[in-house]
Amino acid sequence: MGIRNPRRVYVYSLIIGLATGAGAVLFHTALAHAEHFTFDYIIGLRRSYPAGEHPVGGEPLVPFNPWLMVLLPVLGGLLCGLVVHFLSADAAGSGTDTMINAFHRKEGKVSSRIPLYKSIATVFTISSGGSAGPEGPIMQIGGGIGSAIARFVGAGARARRTLMLAGIAGGLGAVFRAPLGGALTAVEVVYREDIESDSLIPCILASVTAYLVARAAGSQSSIFAVPDVALHHYHELIFYVILGVVCTGIGYLFTLFFNFIRDSFSELKIHPIMKPALGGLMVGLVGVMFPEVYGSGFGYMQQVILGKNPFLAGSPDTAMALSAASPHGFAAEPLAIVGFFLTVALLKTVTTSFTVATGGSGGIFAPALFIGGMLGGAVGTLANYFFPGLDISVPSFILVGMAGFFSGVAGAPMAGMITVCDIVGSYALLPPLMIVSIISAVMSHKWSVYRGQVKNRFESPAHYYDMNLDILDSLTIEKAFKEYRMQAVCENHMLLSNLEDRAHEIQASDFIVIDSSSKYRGICSLRKVHHTKFTDTIRMLVTVEDVLDTVPPLRPDDTLARALRVLMHSEVDKFAIIDNSGMLLGYLRFNDVFQAYHDKVRPLQPQQVPQP
Repeated sequence: MGIRNPRRVYVYSLIIGLATGAGAVLFHTALAHAEHFTFDYIIGLRRSYPAGEHPVGGEPLVPFNPWLMVLLPVLGGLLCGLVVHFLSADAAGSGTDTMINAFHRKEGKVSSRIPLYKSIATVFTISSGGSAGPEGPIMQIGGGIGSAIARFVGAGARARRTLMLAGIAGGLGAVFRAPLGGALTAVEVVYREDIESDSLIPCILASVTAYLVARAAGSQSSIFAVPDVALHHYHELIFYVILGVVCTGIGYLFTLFFNFIRDSFSELKIHPIMKPALGGLMVGLVGVMFPEVYGSGFGYMQQVILGKNPFLAGSPDTAMALSAASPHGFAAEPLAIVGFFLTVALLKTVTTSFTVATGGSGGIFAPALFIGGMLGGAVGTLANYFFPGLDISVPSFILVGMAGFFSGVAGAPMAGMITVCDIVGSYALLPPLMIVSIISAVMSHKWSVYRGQVKNRFESPAHYYDMNLDILDSLTIEKAFKEYRMQAVCENHMLLSNLEDRAHEIQASDFIVIDSSSKYRGICSLRKVHHTKFTDTIRMLVTVEDVLDTVPPLRPDDTLARALRVLMHSEVDKFAIIDNSGMLLGYLRFNDVFQAYHDKVRPLQPQQVPQP
C-alpha cells in the first residue's frame, strides 16, 4: 500500500479526526463517571463545573470527609503506579514528552497499547484529586490512532509523523473545544522555536473533524462560559506587559520545581509503585486546605472567570457560597484577593509537580492554564485597585494569563493565544494575547517543561537531511558518482514469483524495472506488494509490469537534493538514472546519497560506487 499521493494524507487526517474525536468523547465520559464516584460517593466534596461540560452527579451523597480527601490521591497514585509499573512505563508523566520523542526519534511510531493504559492511569490520577489535565492521554490516544492508521496503510516515516501529529491535534481539538488551537499546539509543541509547518493542514483537518464529533456527541462549543471581554483602553497594555513578565518568572519557577521533583523522585530508593502515591499524599495535604488546587481546577476557573468571589468559589460548599459580583471585579478586599490568587497559583505548581513529575499520569496543559489564569487574575485585580478609572476587566486578564503562562513553559506562543481565542469564541483579546504570549515565550526560550523538545527543525533527527538540502543542492549525480549500480535490475516481463527468489539471493527489496530495450519502466517494491495472497496459479501469471510503481527517473545532471526528494516521496530505497533517450544507466541507493553528503561535509573526494 503506502501513501503515493500526498493528498491522501488529507483523507487519512479526516479519518483520524473521526476516530480521535470518538476516543476523546469516550475518555471524557469515563473520567466524568469516575469523578462522580470518588467525589460524590467517597469524600462528599461539592464540585463546580465548567459551563461547557455536562456534569455527572455533582451533589455529594455522603457527608464531607477531609481525611478521605487527603488519602484519596494516595490511593489514586498507587493504582496509577500499578498500571505504569506492570503494564506500560510510557503511561507515566504528562504523555506529551512521549509523543514529542516519538516524533523526533521513533519515526512517529506509537505502541498500540499506550492509549489504553494511559487512559486508565489518568482516570485513576485525576478522579482521585490529582492535579493534572486530560490532554496527556488524549494526545496519546490521538497519536496512537494516527500512528496505527499510518502503519495500516504502509506509510513511510515522514507521513507517519504527520498522521501522528494529526491524531494529537484531533484529541486536543475535541477535549478543549479548540479546533485551531489544537492544530497549532500539535505542530508547535515539538519545538521550542519552530513549528512543524508541513503537518499544519492535516492537523487542522483532524482537529476540526474531532471537534465536530465532540459537538455531535453533545459537547458545548467551548469549555468555559466567558463574559464580554475586550481591550477597553490602550493604557491596559502596560499591565499586560507586566503580566507577561510575571508569567515568565513564575513559569521559570514552575519548570525548575517540576524538573527538580522529577529528578528527585527518579533517584528515590523506593518501589516505583509508591512514588506517585507519595506524590498523591502531598496533593491531599495541600488540597484539603486549598480545594481550589484539587483535581483539574476547571470548575473553580469557571467561577472566577465569571467574576465570583475567589475565596468562596473553591470551597466544599461552592454552590451555596458563591456571591454576586461586578463583571469587572470581585466583591472582596482586592489586595487579599491578589495574595490569594498568587498563593493558589504557587500551590498549583506544587500539586501539579507532585502529581505528574512523581510518575502520576496526566497532562500539564490544563494546570498551566489554571496557574496562568490565577496570575492574570492577580495582575488584573491589582491594576483595577490602583487604577479604578480604567475599568479594567479582570476576566480578560485571567484569560490572557492562561495563554501567557502556557506559552512560556511550553515555548508555544501561537498555540497559547489561539487556544484562548477558541475558548473566548472571538479575537477581541488578540492584541493583549499576542503581547503576553510573545513576551513570555521570548523570555523563556532557554527552558521548557517538555524535555523532549528540540530547538528547531535543524536540530531534529526527523529533519536532519531535510534541513541540509542546501549542501545536496550543490552536488549533481555525475559529479558525486563515477559509476552506478546495476545489480537490482529486472525486466518487466519477469514473473513476480521469480523476482522474489532473486530478491532472496541478492538481499534486495526494491528493483529497477526496464523493458526488453533497456528503457526505464518504473520500480517494483516487494515491501509494498503482498503477492503471497495470490493462489499458486495466479502467482505464475503476475508479472513485474503488473505491480510496478511509477517513480520519476533522474539524469546525471540532476542534483542529489532532487534525488532525495524523489526517494522520500516515493518511499523506495533506490532511484533510476537514465540518459536523454530513456535508456537505463544504473541506479543509486539511499545510502549512496547520504555517503556523498558526508563526504562533502568532511570534506573528502566524491565516493565511487563499487560494482557488485
